[in-house]
This record gives sequence, structure tokens and C-alpha cells, in this order.
Amino acid sequence: MIDKFEKALLAEGKSVLTIQAYINDIRQFFNWLKDSLGFESDSITETDVREFRQYLNLQKKLKPTSINRKLKSVVAYQRFLVREGICKEEIKLQKVLLKHTIDLNHEIKVVDKQNMYRLKRTIEAENNKRDICIYYLLFGTGIRCSELISIELDDIHLTDRNGKNNYSYVLIRNGKGNKSRKVNLNAAAVTAIKEYLDVRPNTGSNKLLIGQRGPLTRLAINKILDKYSRKAQLEQRVSPHLCRHTFCTDLIKNGSDPKTVALLTGHSSVNTIYQYYVSSSAEDKQRAVDGLQI
Repeated sequence: MIDKFEKALLAEGKSVLTIQAYINDIRQFFNWLKDSLGFESDSITETDVREFRQYLNLQKKLKPTSINRKLKSVVAYQRFLVREGICKEEIKLQKVLLKHTIDLNHEIKVVDKQNMYRLKRTIEAENNKRDICIYYLLFGTGIRCSELISIELDDIHLTDRNGKNNYSYVLIRNGKGNKSRKVNLNAAAVTAIKEYLDVRPNTGSNKLLIGQRGPLTRLAINKILDKYSRKAQLEQRVSPHLCRHTFCTDLIKNGSDPKTVALLTGHSSVNTIYQYYVSSSAEDKQRAVDGLQI
């Protein structure tokens, strides 16, 4: 039945990585359920999900966000089982989710300005126009790695910004949840893209980023960033997700409206921006109390 659910997710247009996460969570749940019951069961009850939540929280000691992600996977599968006639009544997600998931002291990891400059300096010293383009697209748009490697030549729209609302942008066609969005490009990103397009190899592929063996993959992007992180002697290895966190954090720190940040990055909810990026670092908190006149 899990295989049938997997095919249903694929038909809905879910990404391969999303589907794999669903399946892994569901298999973990059924392994736990078998151990708890002493026998295998095809059905899922609300009691099962609540007890699984306790197991993940108290025994596995997972973060609330990880727990709720797994619970959402299980509930999605349970609803599928209802449609298949195996379970009688759908479980209400809000009744089983772990409450109080916002950690006010949680700080997102970002690339600080010094390390960002060291990385940029190292990449530009190599003068590989493709890799320079990758740097400016990741740090200048906050796009996901899967979105980056999916960009095609037709998705790039470059202008001279002569008229009102005549802006350069990249069209993300396969964002999370299969949502499309336009992401504006700043002058540095536009220059990097233009310079790369001047030397981009002529291939049969319409993908923007091309390597020796064809379009770049997720693994190739991570290897490129890892190579330059080592050359720049950074303590932390820069990843596309770290670039995304840095982009969002910098926008918020510079006064951008959270709704604008959500639209640019394809986050489904402005609450996500508030939860993860509108936060105070230890330095922010110290500066706040230091400024008190008491």
C-alpha cells in the first residue's frame, strides 16, 4: 500500500526528495508500531500517532520541527488509507502535532560577512564564470539547490532597467509545492549571469549551468561550494541551504518586509519567516539591554 501511496504522490507532482522523506517517515512509524503492538497493522489510529509523537519526543529526543514533519507524513498517509477504505475516519492534524514548536533562542546559521568575502574573493580569483554565476545566484536570490540546477536559459530575463517595473529576474518554475515565482536579480547577479552566458558551452541542453558531463547536478553544486570553502580556508563548509539562510537573514536585517522575503524565497507562509529569520542573536539581545537607561 505504501508503494501505491508513493505513486499517488508522484502523480500529484511531489518532488523525488519530498516523496522519499514521506516514505522514510512512514516506514519508521510502522517499524515503531510493530514493536509497540507486537504484530503488524495496516491501519493507523489517532492514539497511534499521539504515542508515536511521544516516542519521537521523549526517546528519540528530536526537535519539534522534525517531529511535526514526521507526523504530517504519517497523517497524510492515514488520509490516503481512509480513501482506500482501510481506515474509517481521517485524523485531524492539529490534534496530534507537537505544540509550542517555536524555539525563541534558536539562531539560524549563516555565512558572516568576512567569510562571505573570503569565499567570493577565492571564487573570483579562479575566474570561472560559471562558478561566479553560481555564487551570485545563491547569495543573491536565496533559491534552493534543486531550483538552481533546474533553471533553463528561457527562465532568465535580463533588462537594462530603462523603464518603470522593467526589472531583471529569474523564473523559478519548479519551486517547492510545484509553485512558480519570479525572483528579482540585482546588478551584481545580472553581470555574473551575462559574463557566464558569453562563455557558456553550446550543448543540446537548455539548462543554464553546464559542466563537462552536461547539466550540473545537486551533488556537483555541493562539490563546487565545498572546493571553494576549503580553498578559502573557511571553518564551515558553505552549502546552498546556508546561502539561502544568509540571503533571508540579510534581507530581514536590512529592513525588508517579511512578506517580500517570503515571496522571493517561495516560503509558503510569512510565519516561517518570522519563526526562523526575525530573531535576535546573542549580540542583538546584549545590545538591547546595554541601551537601557535605568
